[in-house]
Amino acid sequence: MTFTEPEEGDRPVPSWPLTLSFIVPPHSAQFGYGGTLEPSDYLKRLTAYMDAAEAIGVTGAFVYDFPVAMDPWLAGFDVLAGSTALEPIVAVRPHQESAASVARRVADLGYRFGRPTHVNLVAGATRPSRAAADDHGDKVAARAELGRYAERLRTELDQRCDPATGRSLLVTPSSATPGLVPADCVLMMARPRTALAESVDRAREEQHTDRVSMLVGVVARDTEDEAWAAAHRLGTPDRRQQIAGRMFMSQVVSSEHLASYALAEEEEIHDERLWYGAPARGIDAPKLVGSVDQVAAWLMSCRALGVTDLIIDLAPDSAEYALVGRVVQACVCP
Repeated sequence: MTFTEPEEGDRPVPSWPLTLSFIVPPHSAQFGYGGTLEPSDYLKRLTAYMDAAEAIGVTGAFVYDFPVAMDPWLAGFDVLAGSTALEPIVAVRPHQESAASVARRVADLGYRFGRPTHVNLVAGATRPSRAAADDHGDKVAARAELGRYAERLRTELDQRCDPATGRSLLVTPSSATPGLVPADCVLMMARPRTALAESVDRAREEQHTDRVSMLVGVVARDTEDEAWAAAHRLGTPDRRQQIAGRMFMSQVVSSEHLASYALAEEEEIHDERLWYGAPARGIDAPKLVGSVDQVAAWLMSCRALGVTDLIIDLAPDSAEYALVGRVVQACVCP
């Protein structure tokens, strides 16, 4: 989503965030566990989330590809078919799909729906999905191959996609492993501001991009006390959720997730309101907790550090997006 702000003289003030995205809800009863829903129930939930997200101006729809998730291309099709403006960002594993095959799917979806589908290049967050990638022998070699794949995919997309549909962007998660992966935007989880500043600077220098997208959850209410009460209700321990979180954590190899786990072990709350206390933290991004104005102020501090785009982590209920919308509006018109 691109906001229009007042102009300063002859120069327009850059909009922020450049894009606003959300996480597409899964077809399971809970993320990562709980059994699959009936297709009609899944589509009803998906529609409720998409309608609520679109109502606050969300245009990006991130589709995960964890081992228990539905095929991300099918979920992306559901997003395009069931929404009016959402553009899916589909997770793609290079060792599973050729660049030509991915570009063909993106081009065909653009033809079918008249708006772009974007690609999130992931090396694989969990060990089972990394089996083929580990054949490269080491992480540096695997990242170099990811970079070459990104170059091939960009070429294929430029050749196959209709420019009138809109440019399909390449996104890739930040990584502690050195090596250029040419992409339009680097994705990272929220983290304490000192660490965030270091991560943003490194990503921009190493990956040669000015676009940095931050994934964060939001629990905002009219007052700080109401927000923390809501956060603790959402984070009420659930045995199945805790087991699913521990199982996920035991399989993870993603440096982004591992960094979040380390921060969660250090302290439950960082930088006043960055909360790592959810029992499913093995799956969830950290959450900003506070009043609408407090959360907006924290996000605006991230703008000053170089964050350009926002991804709102999966909310427990579609009604949460109305509050997220108030936060984002406060960022636009502080």
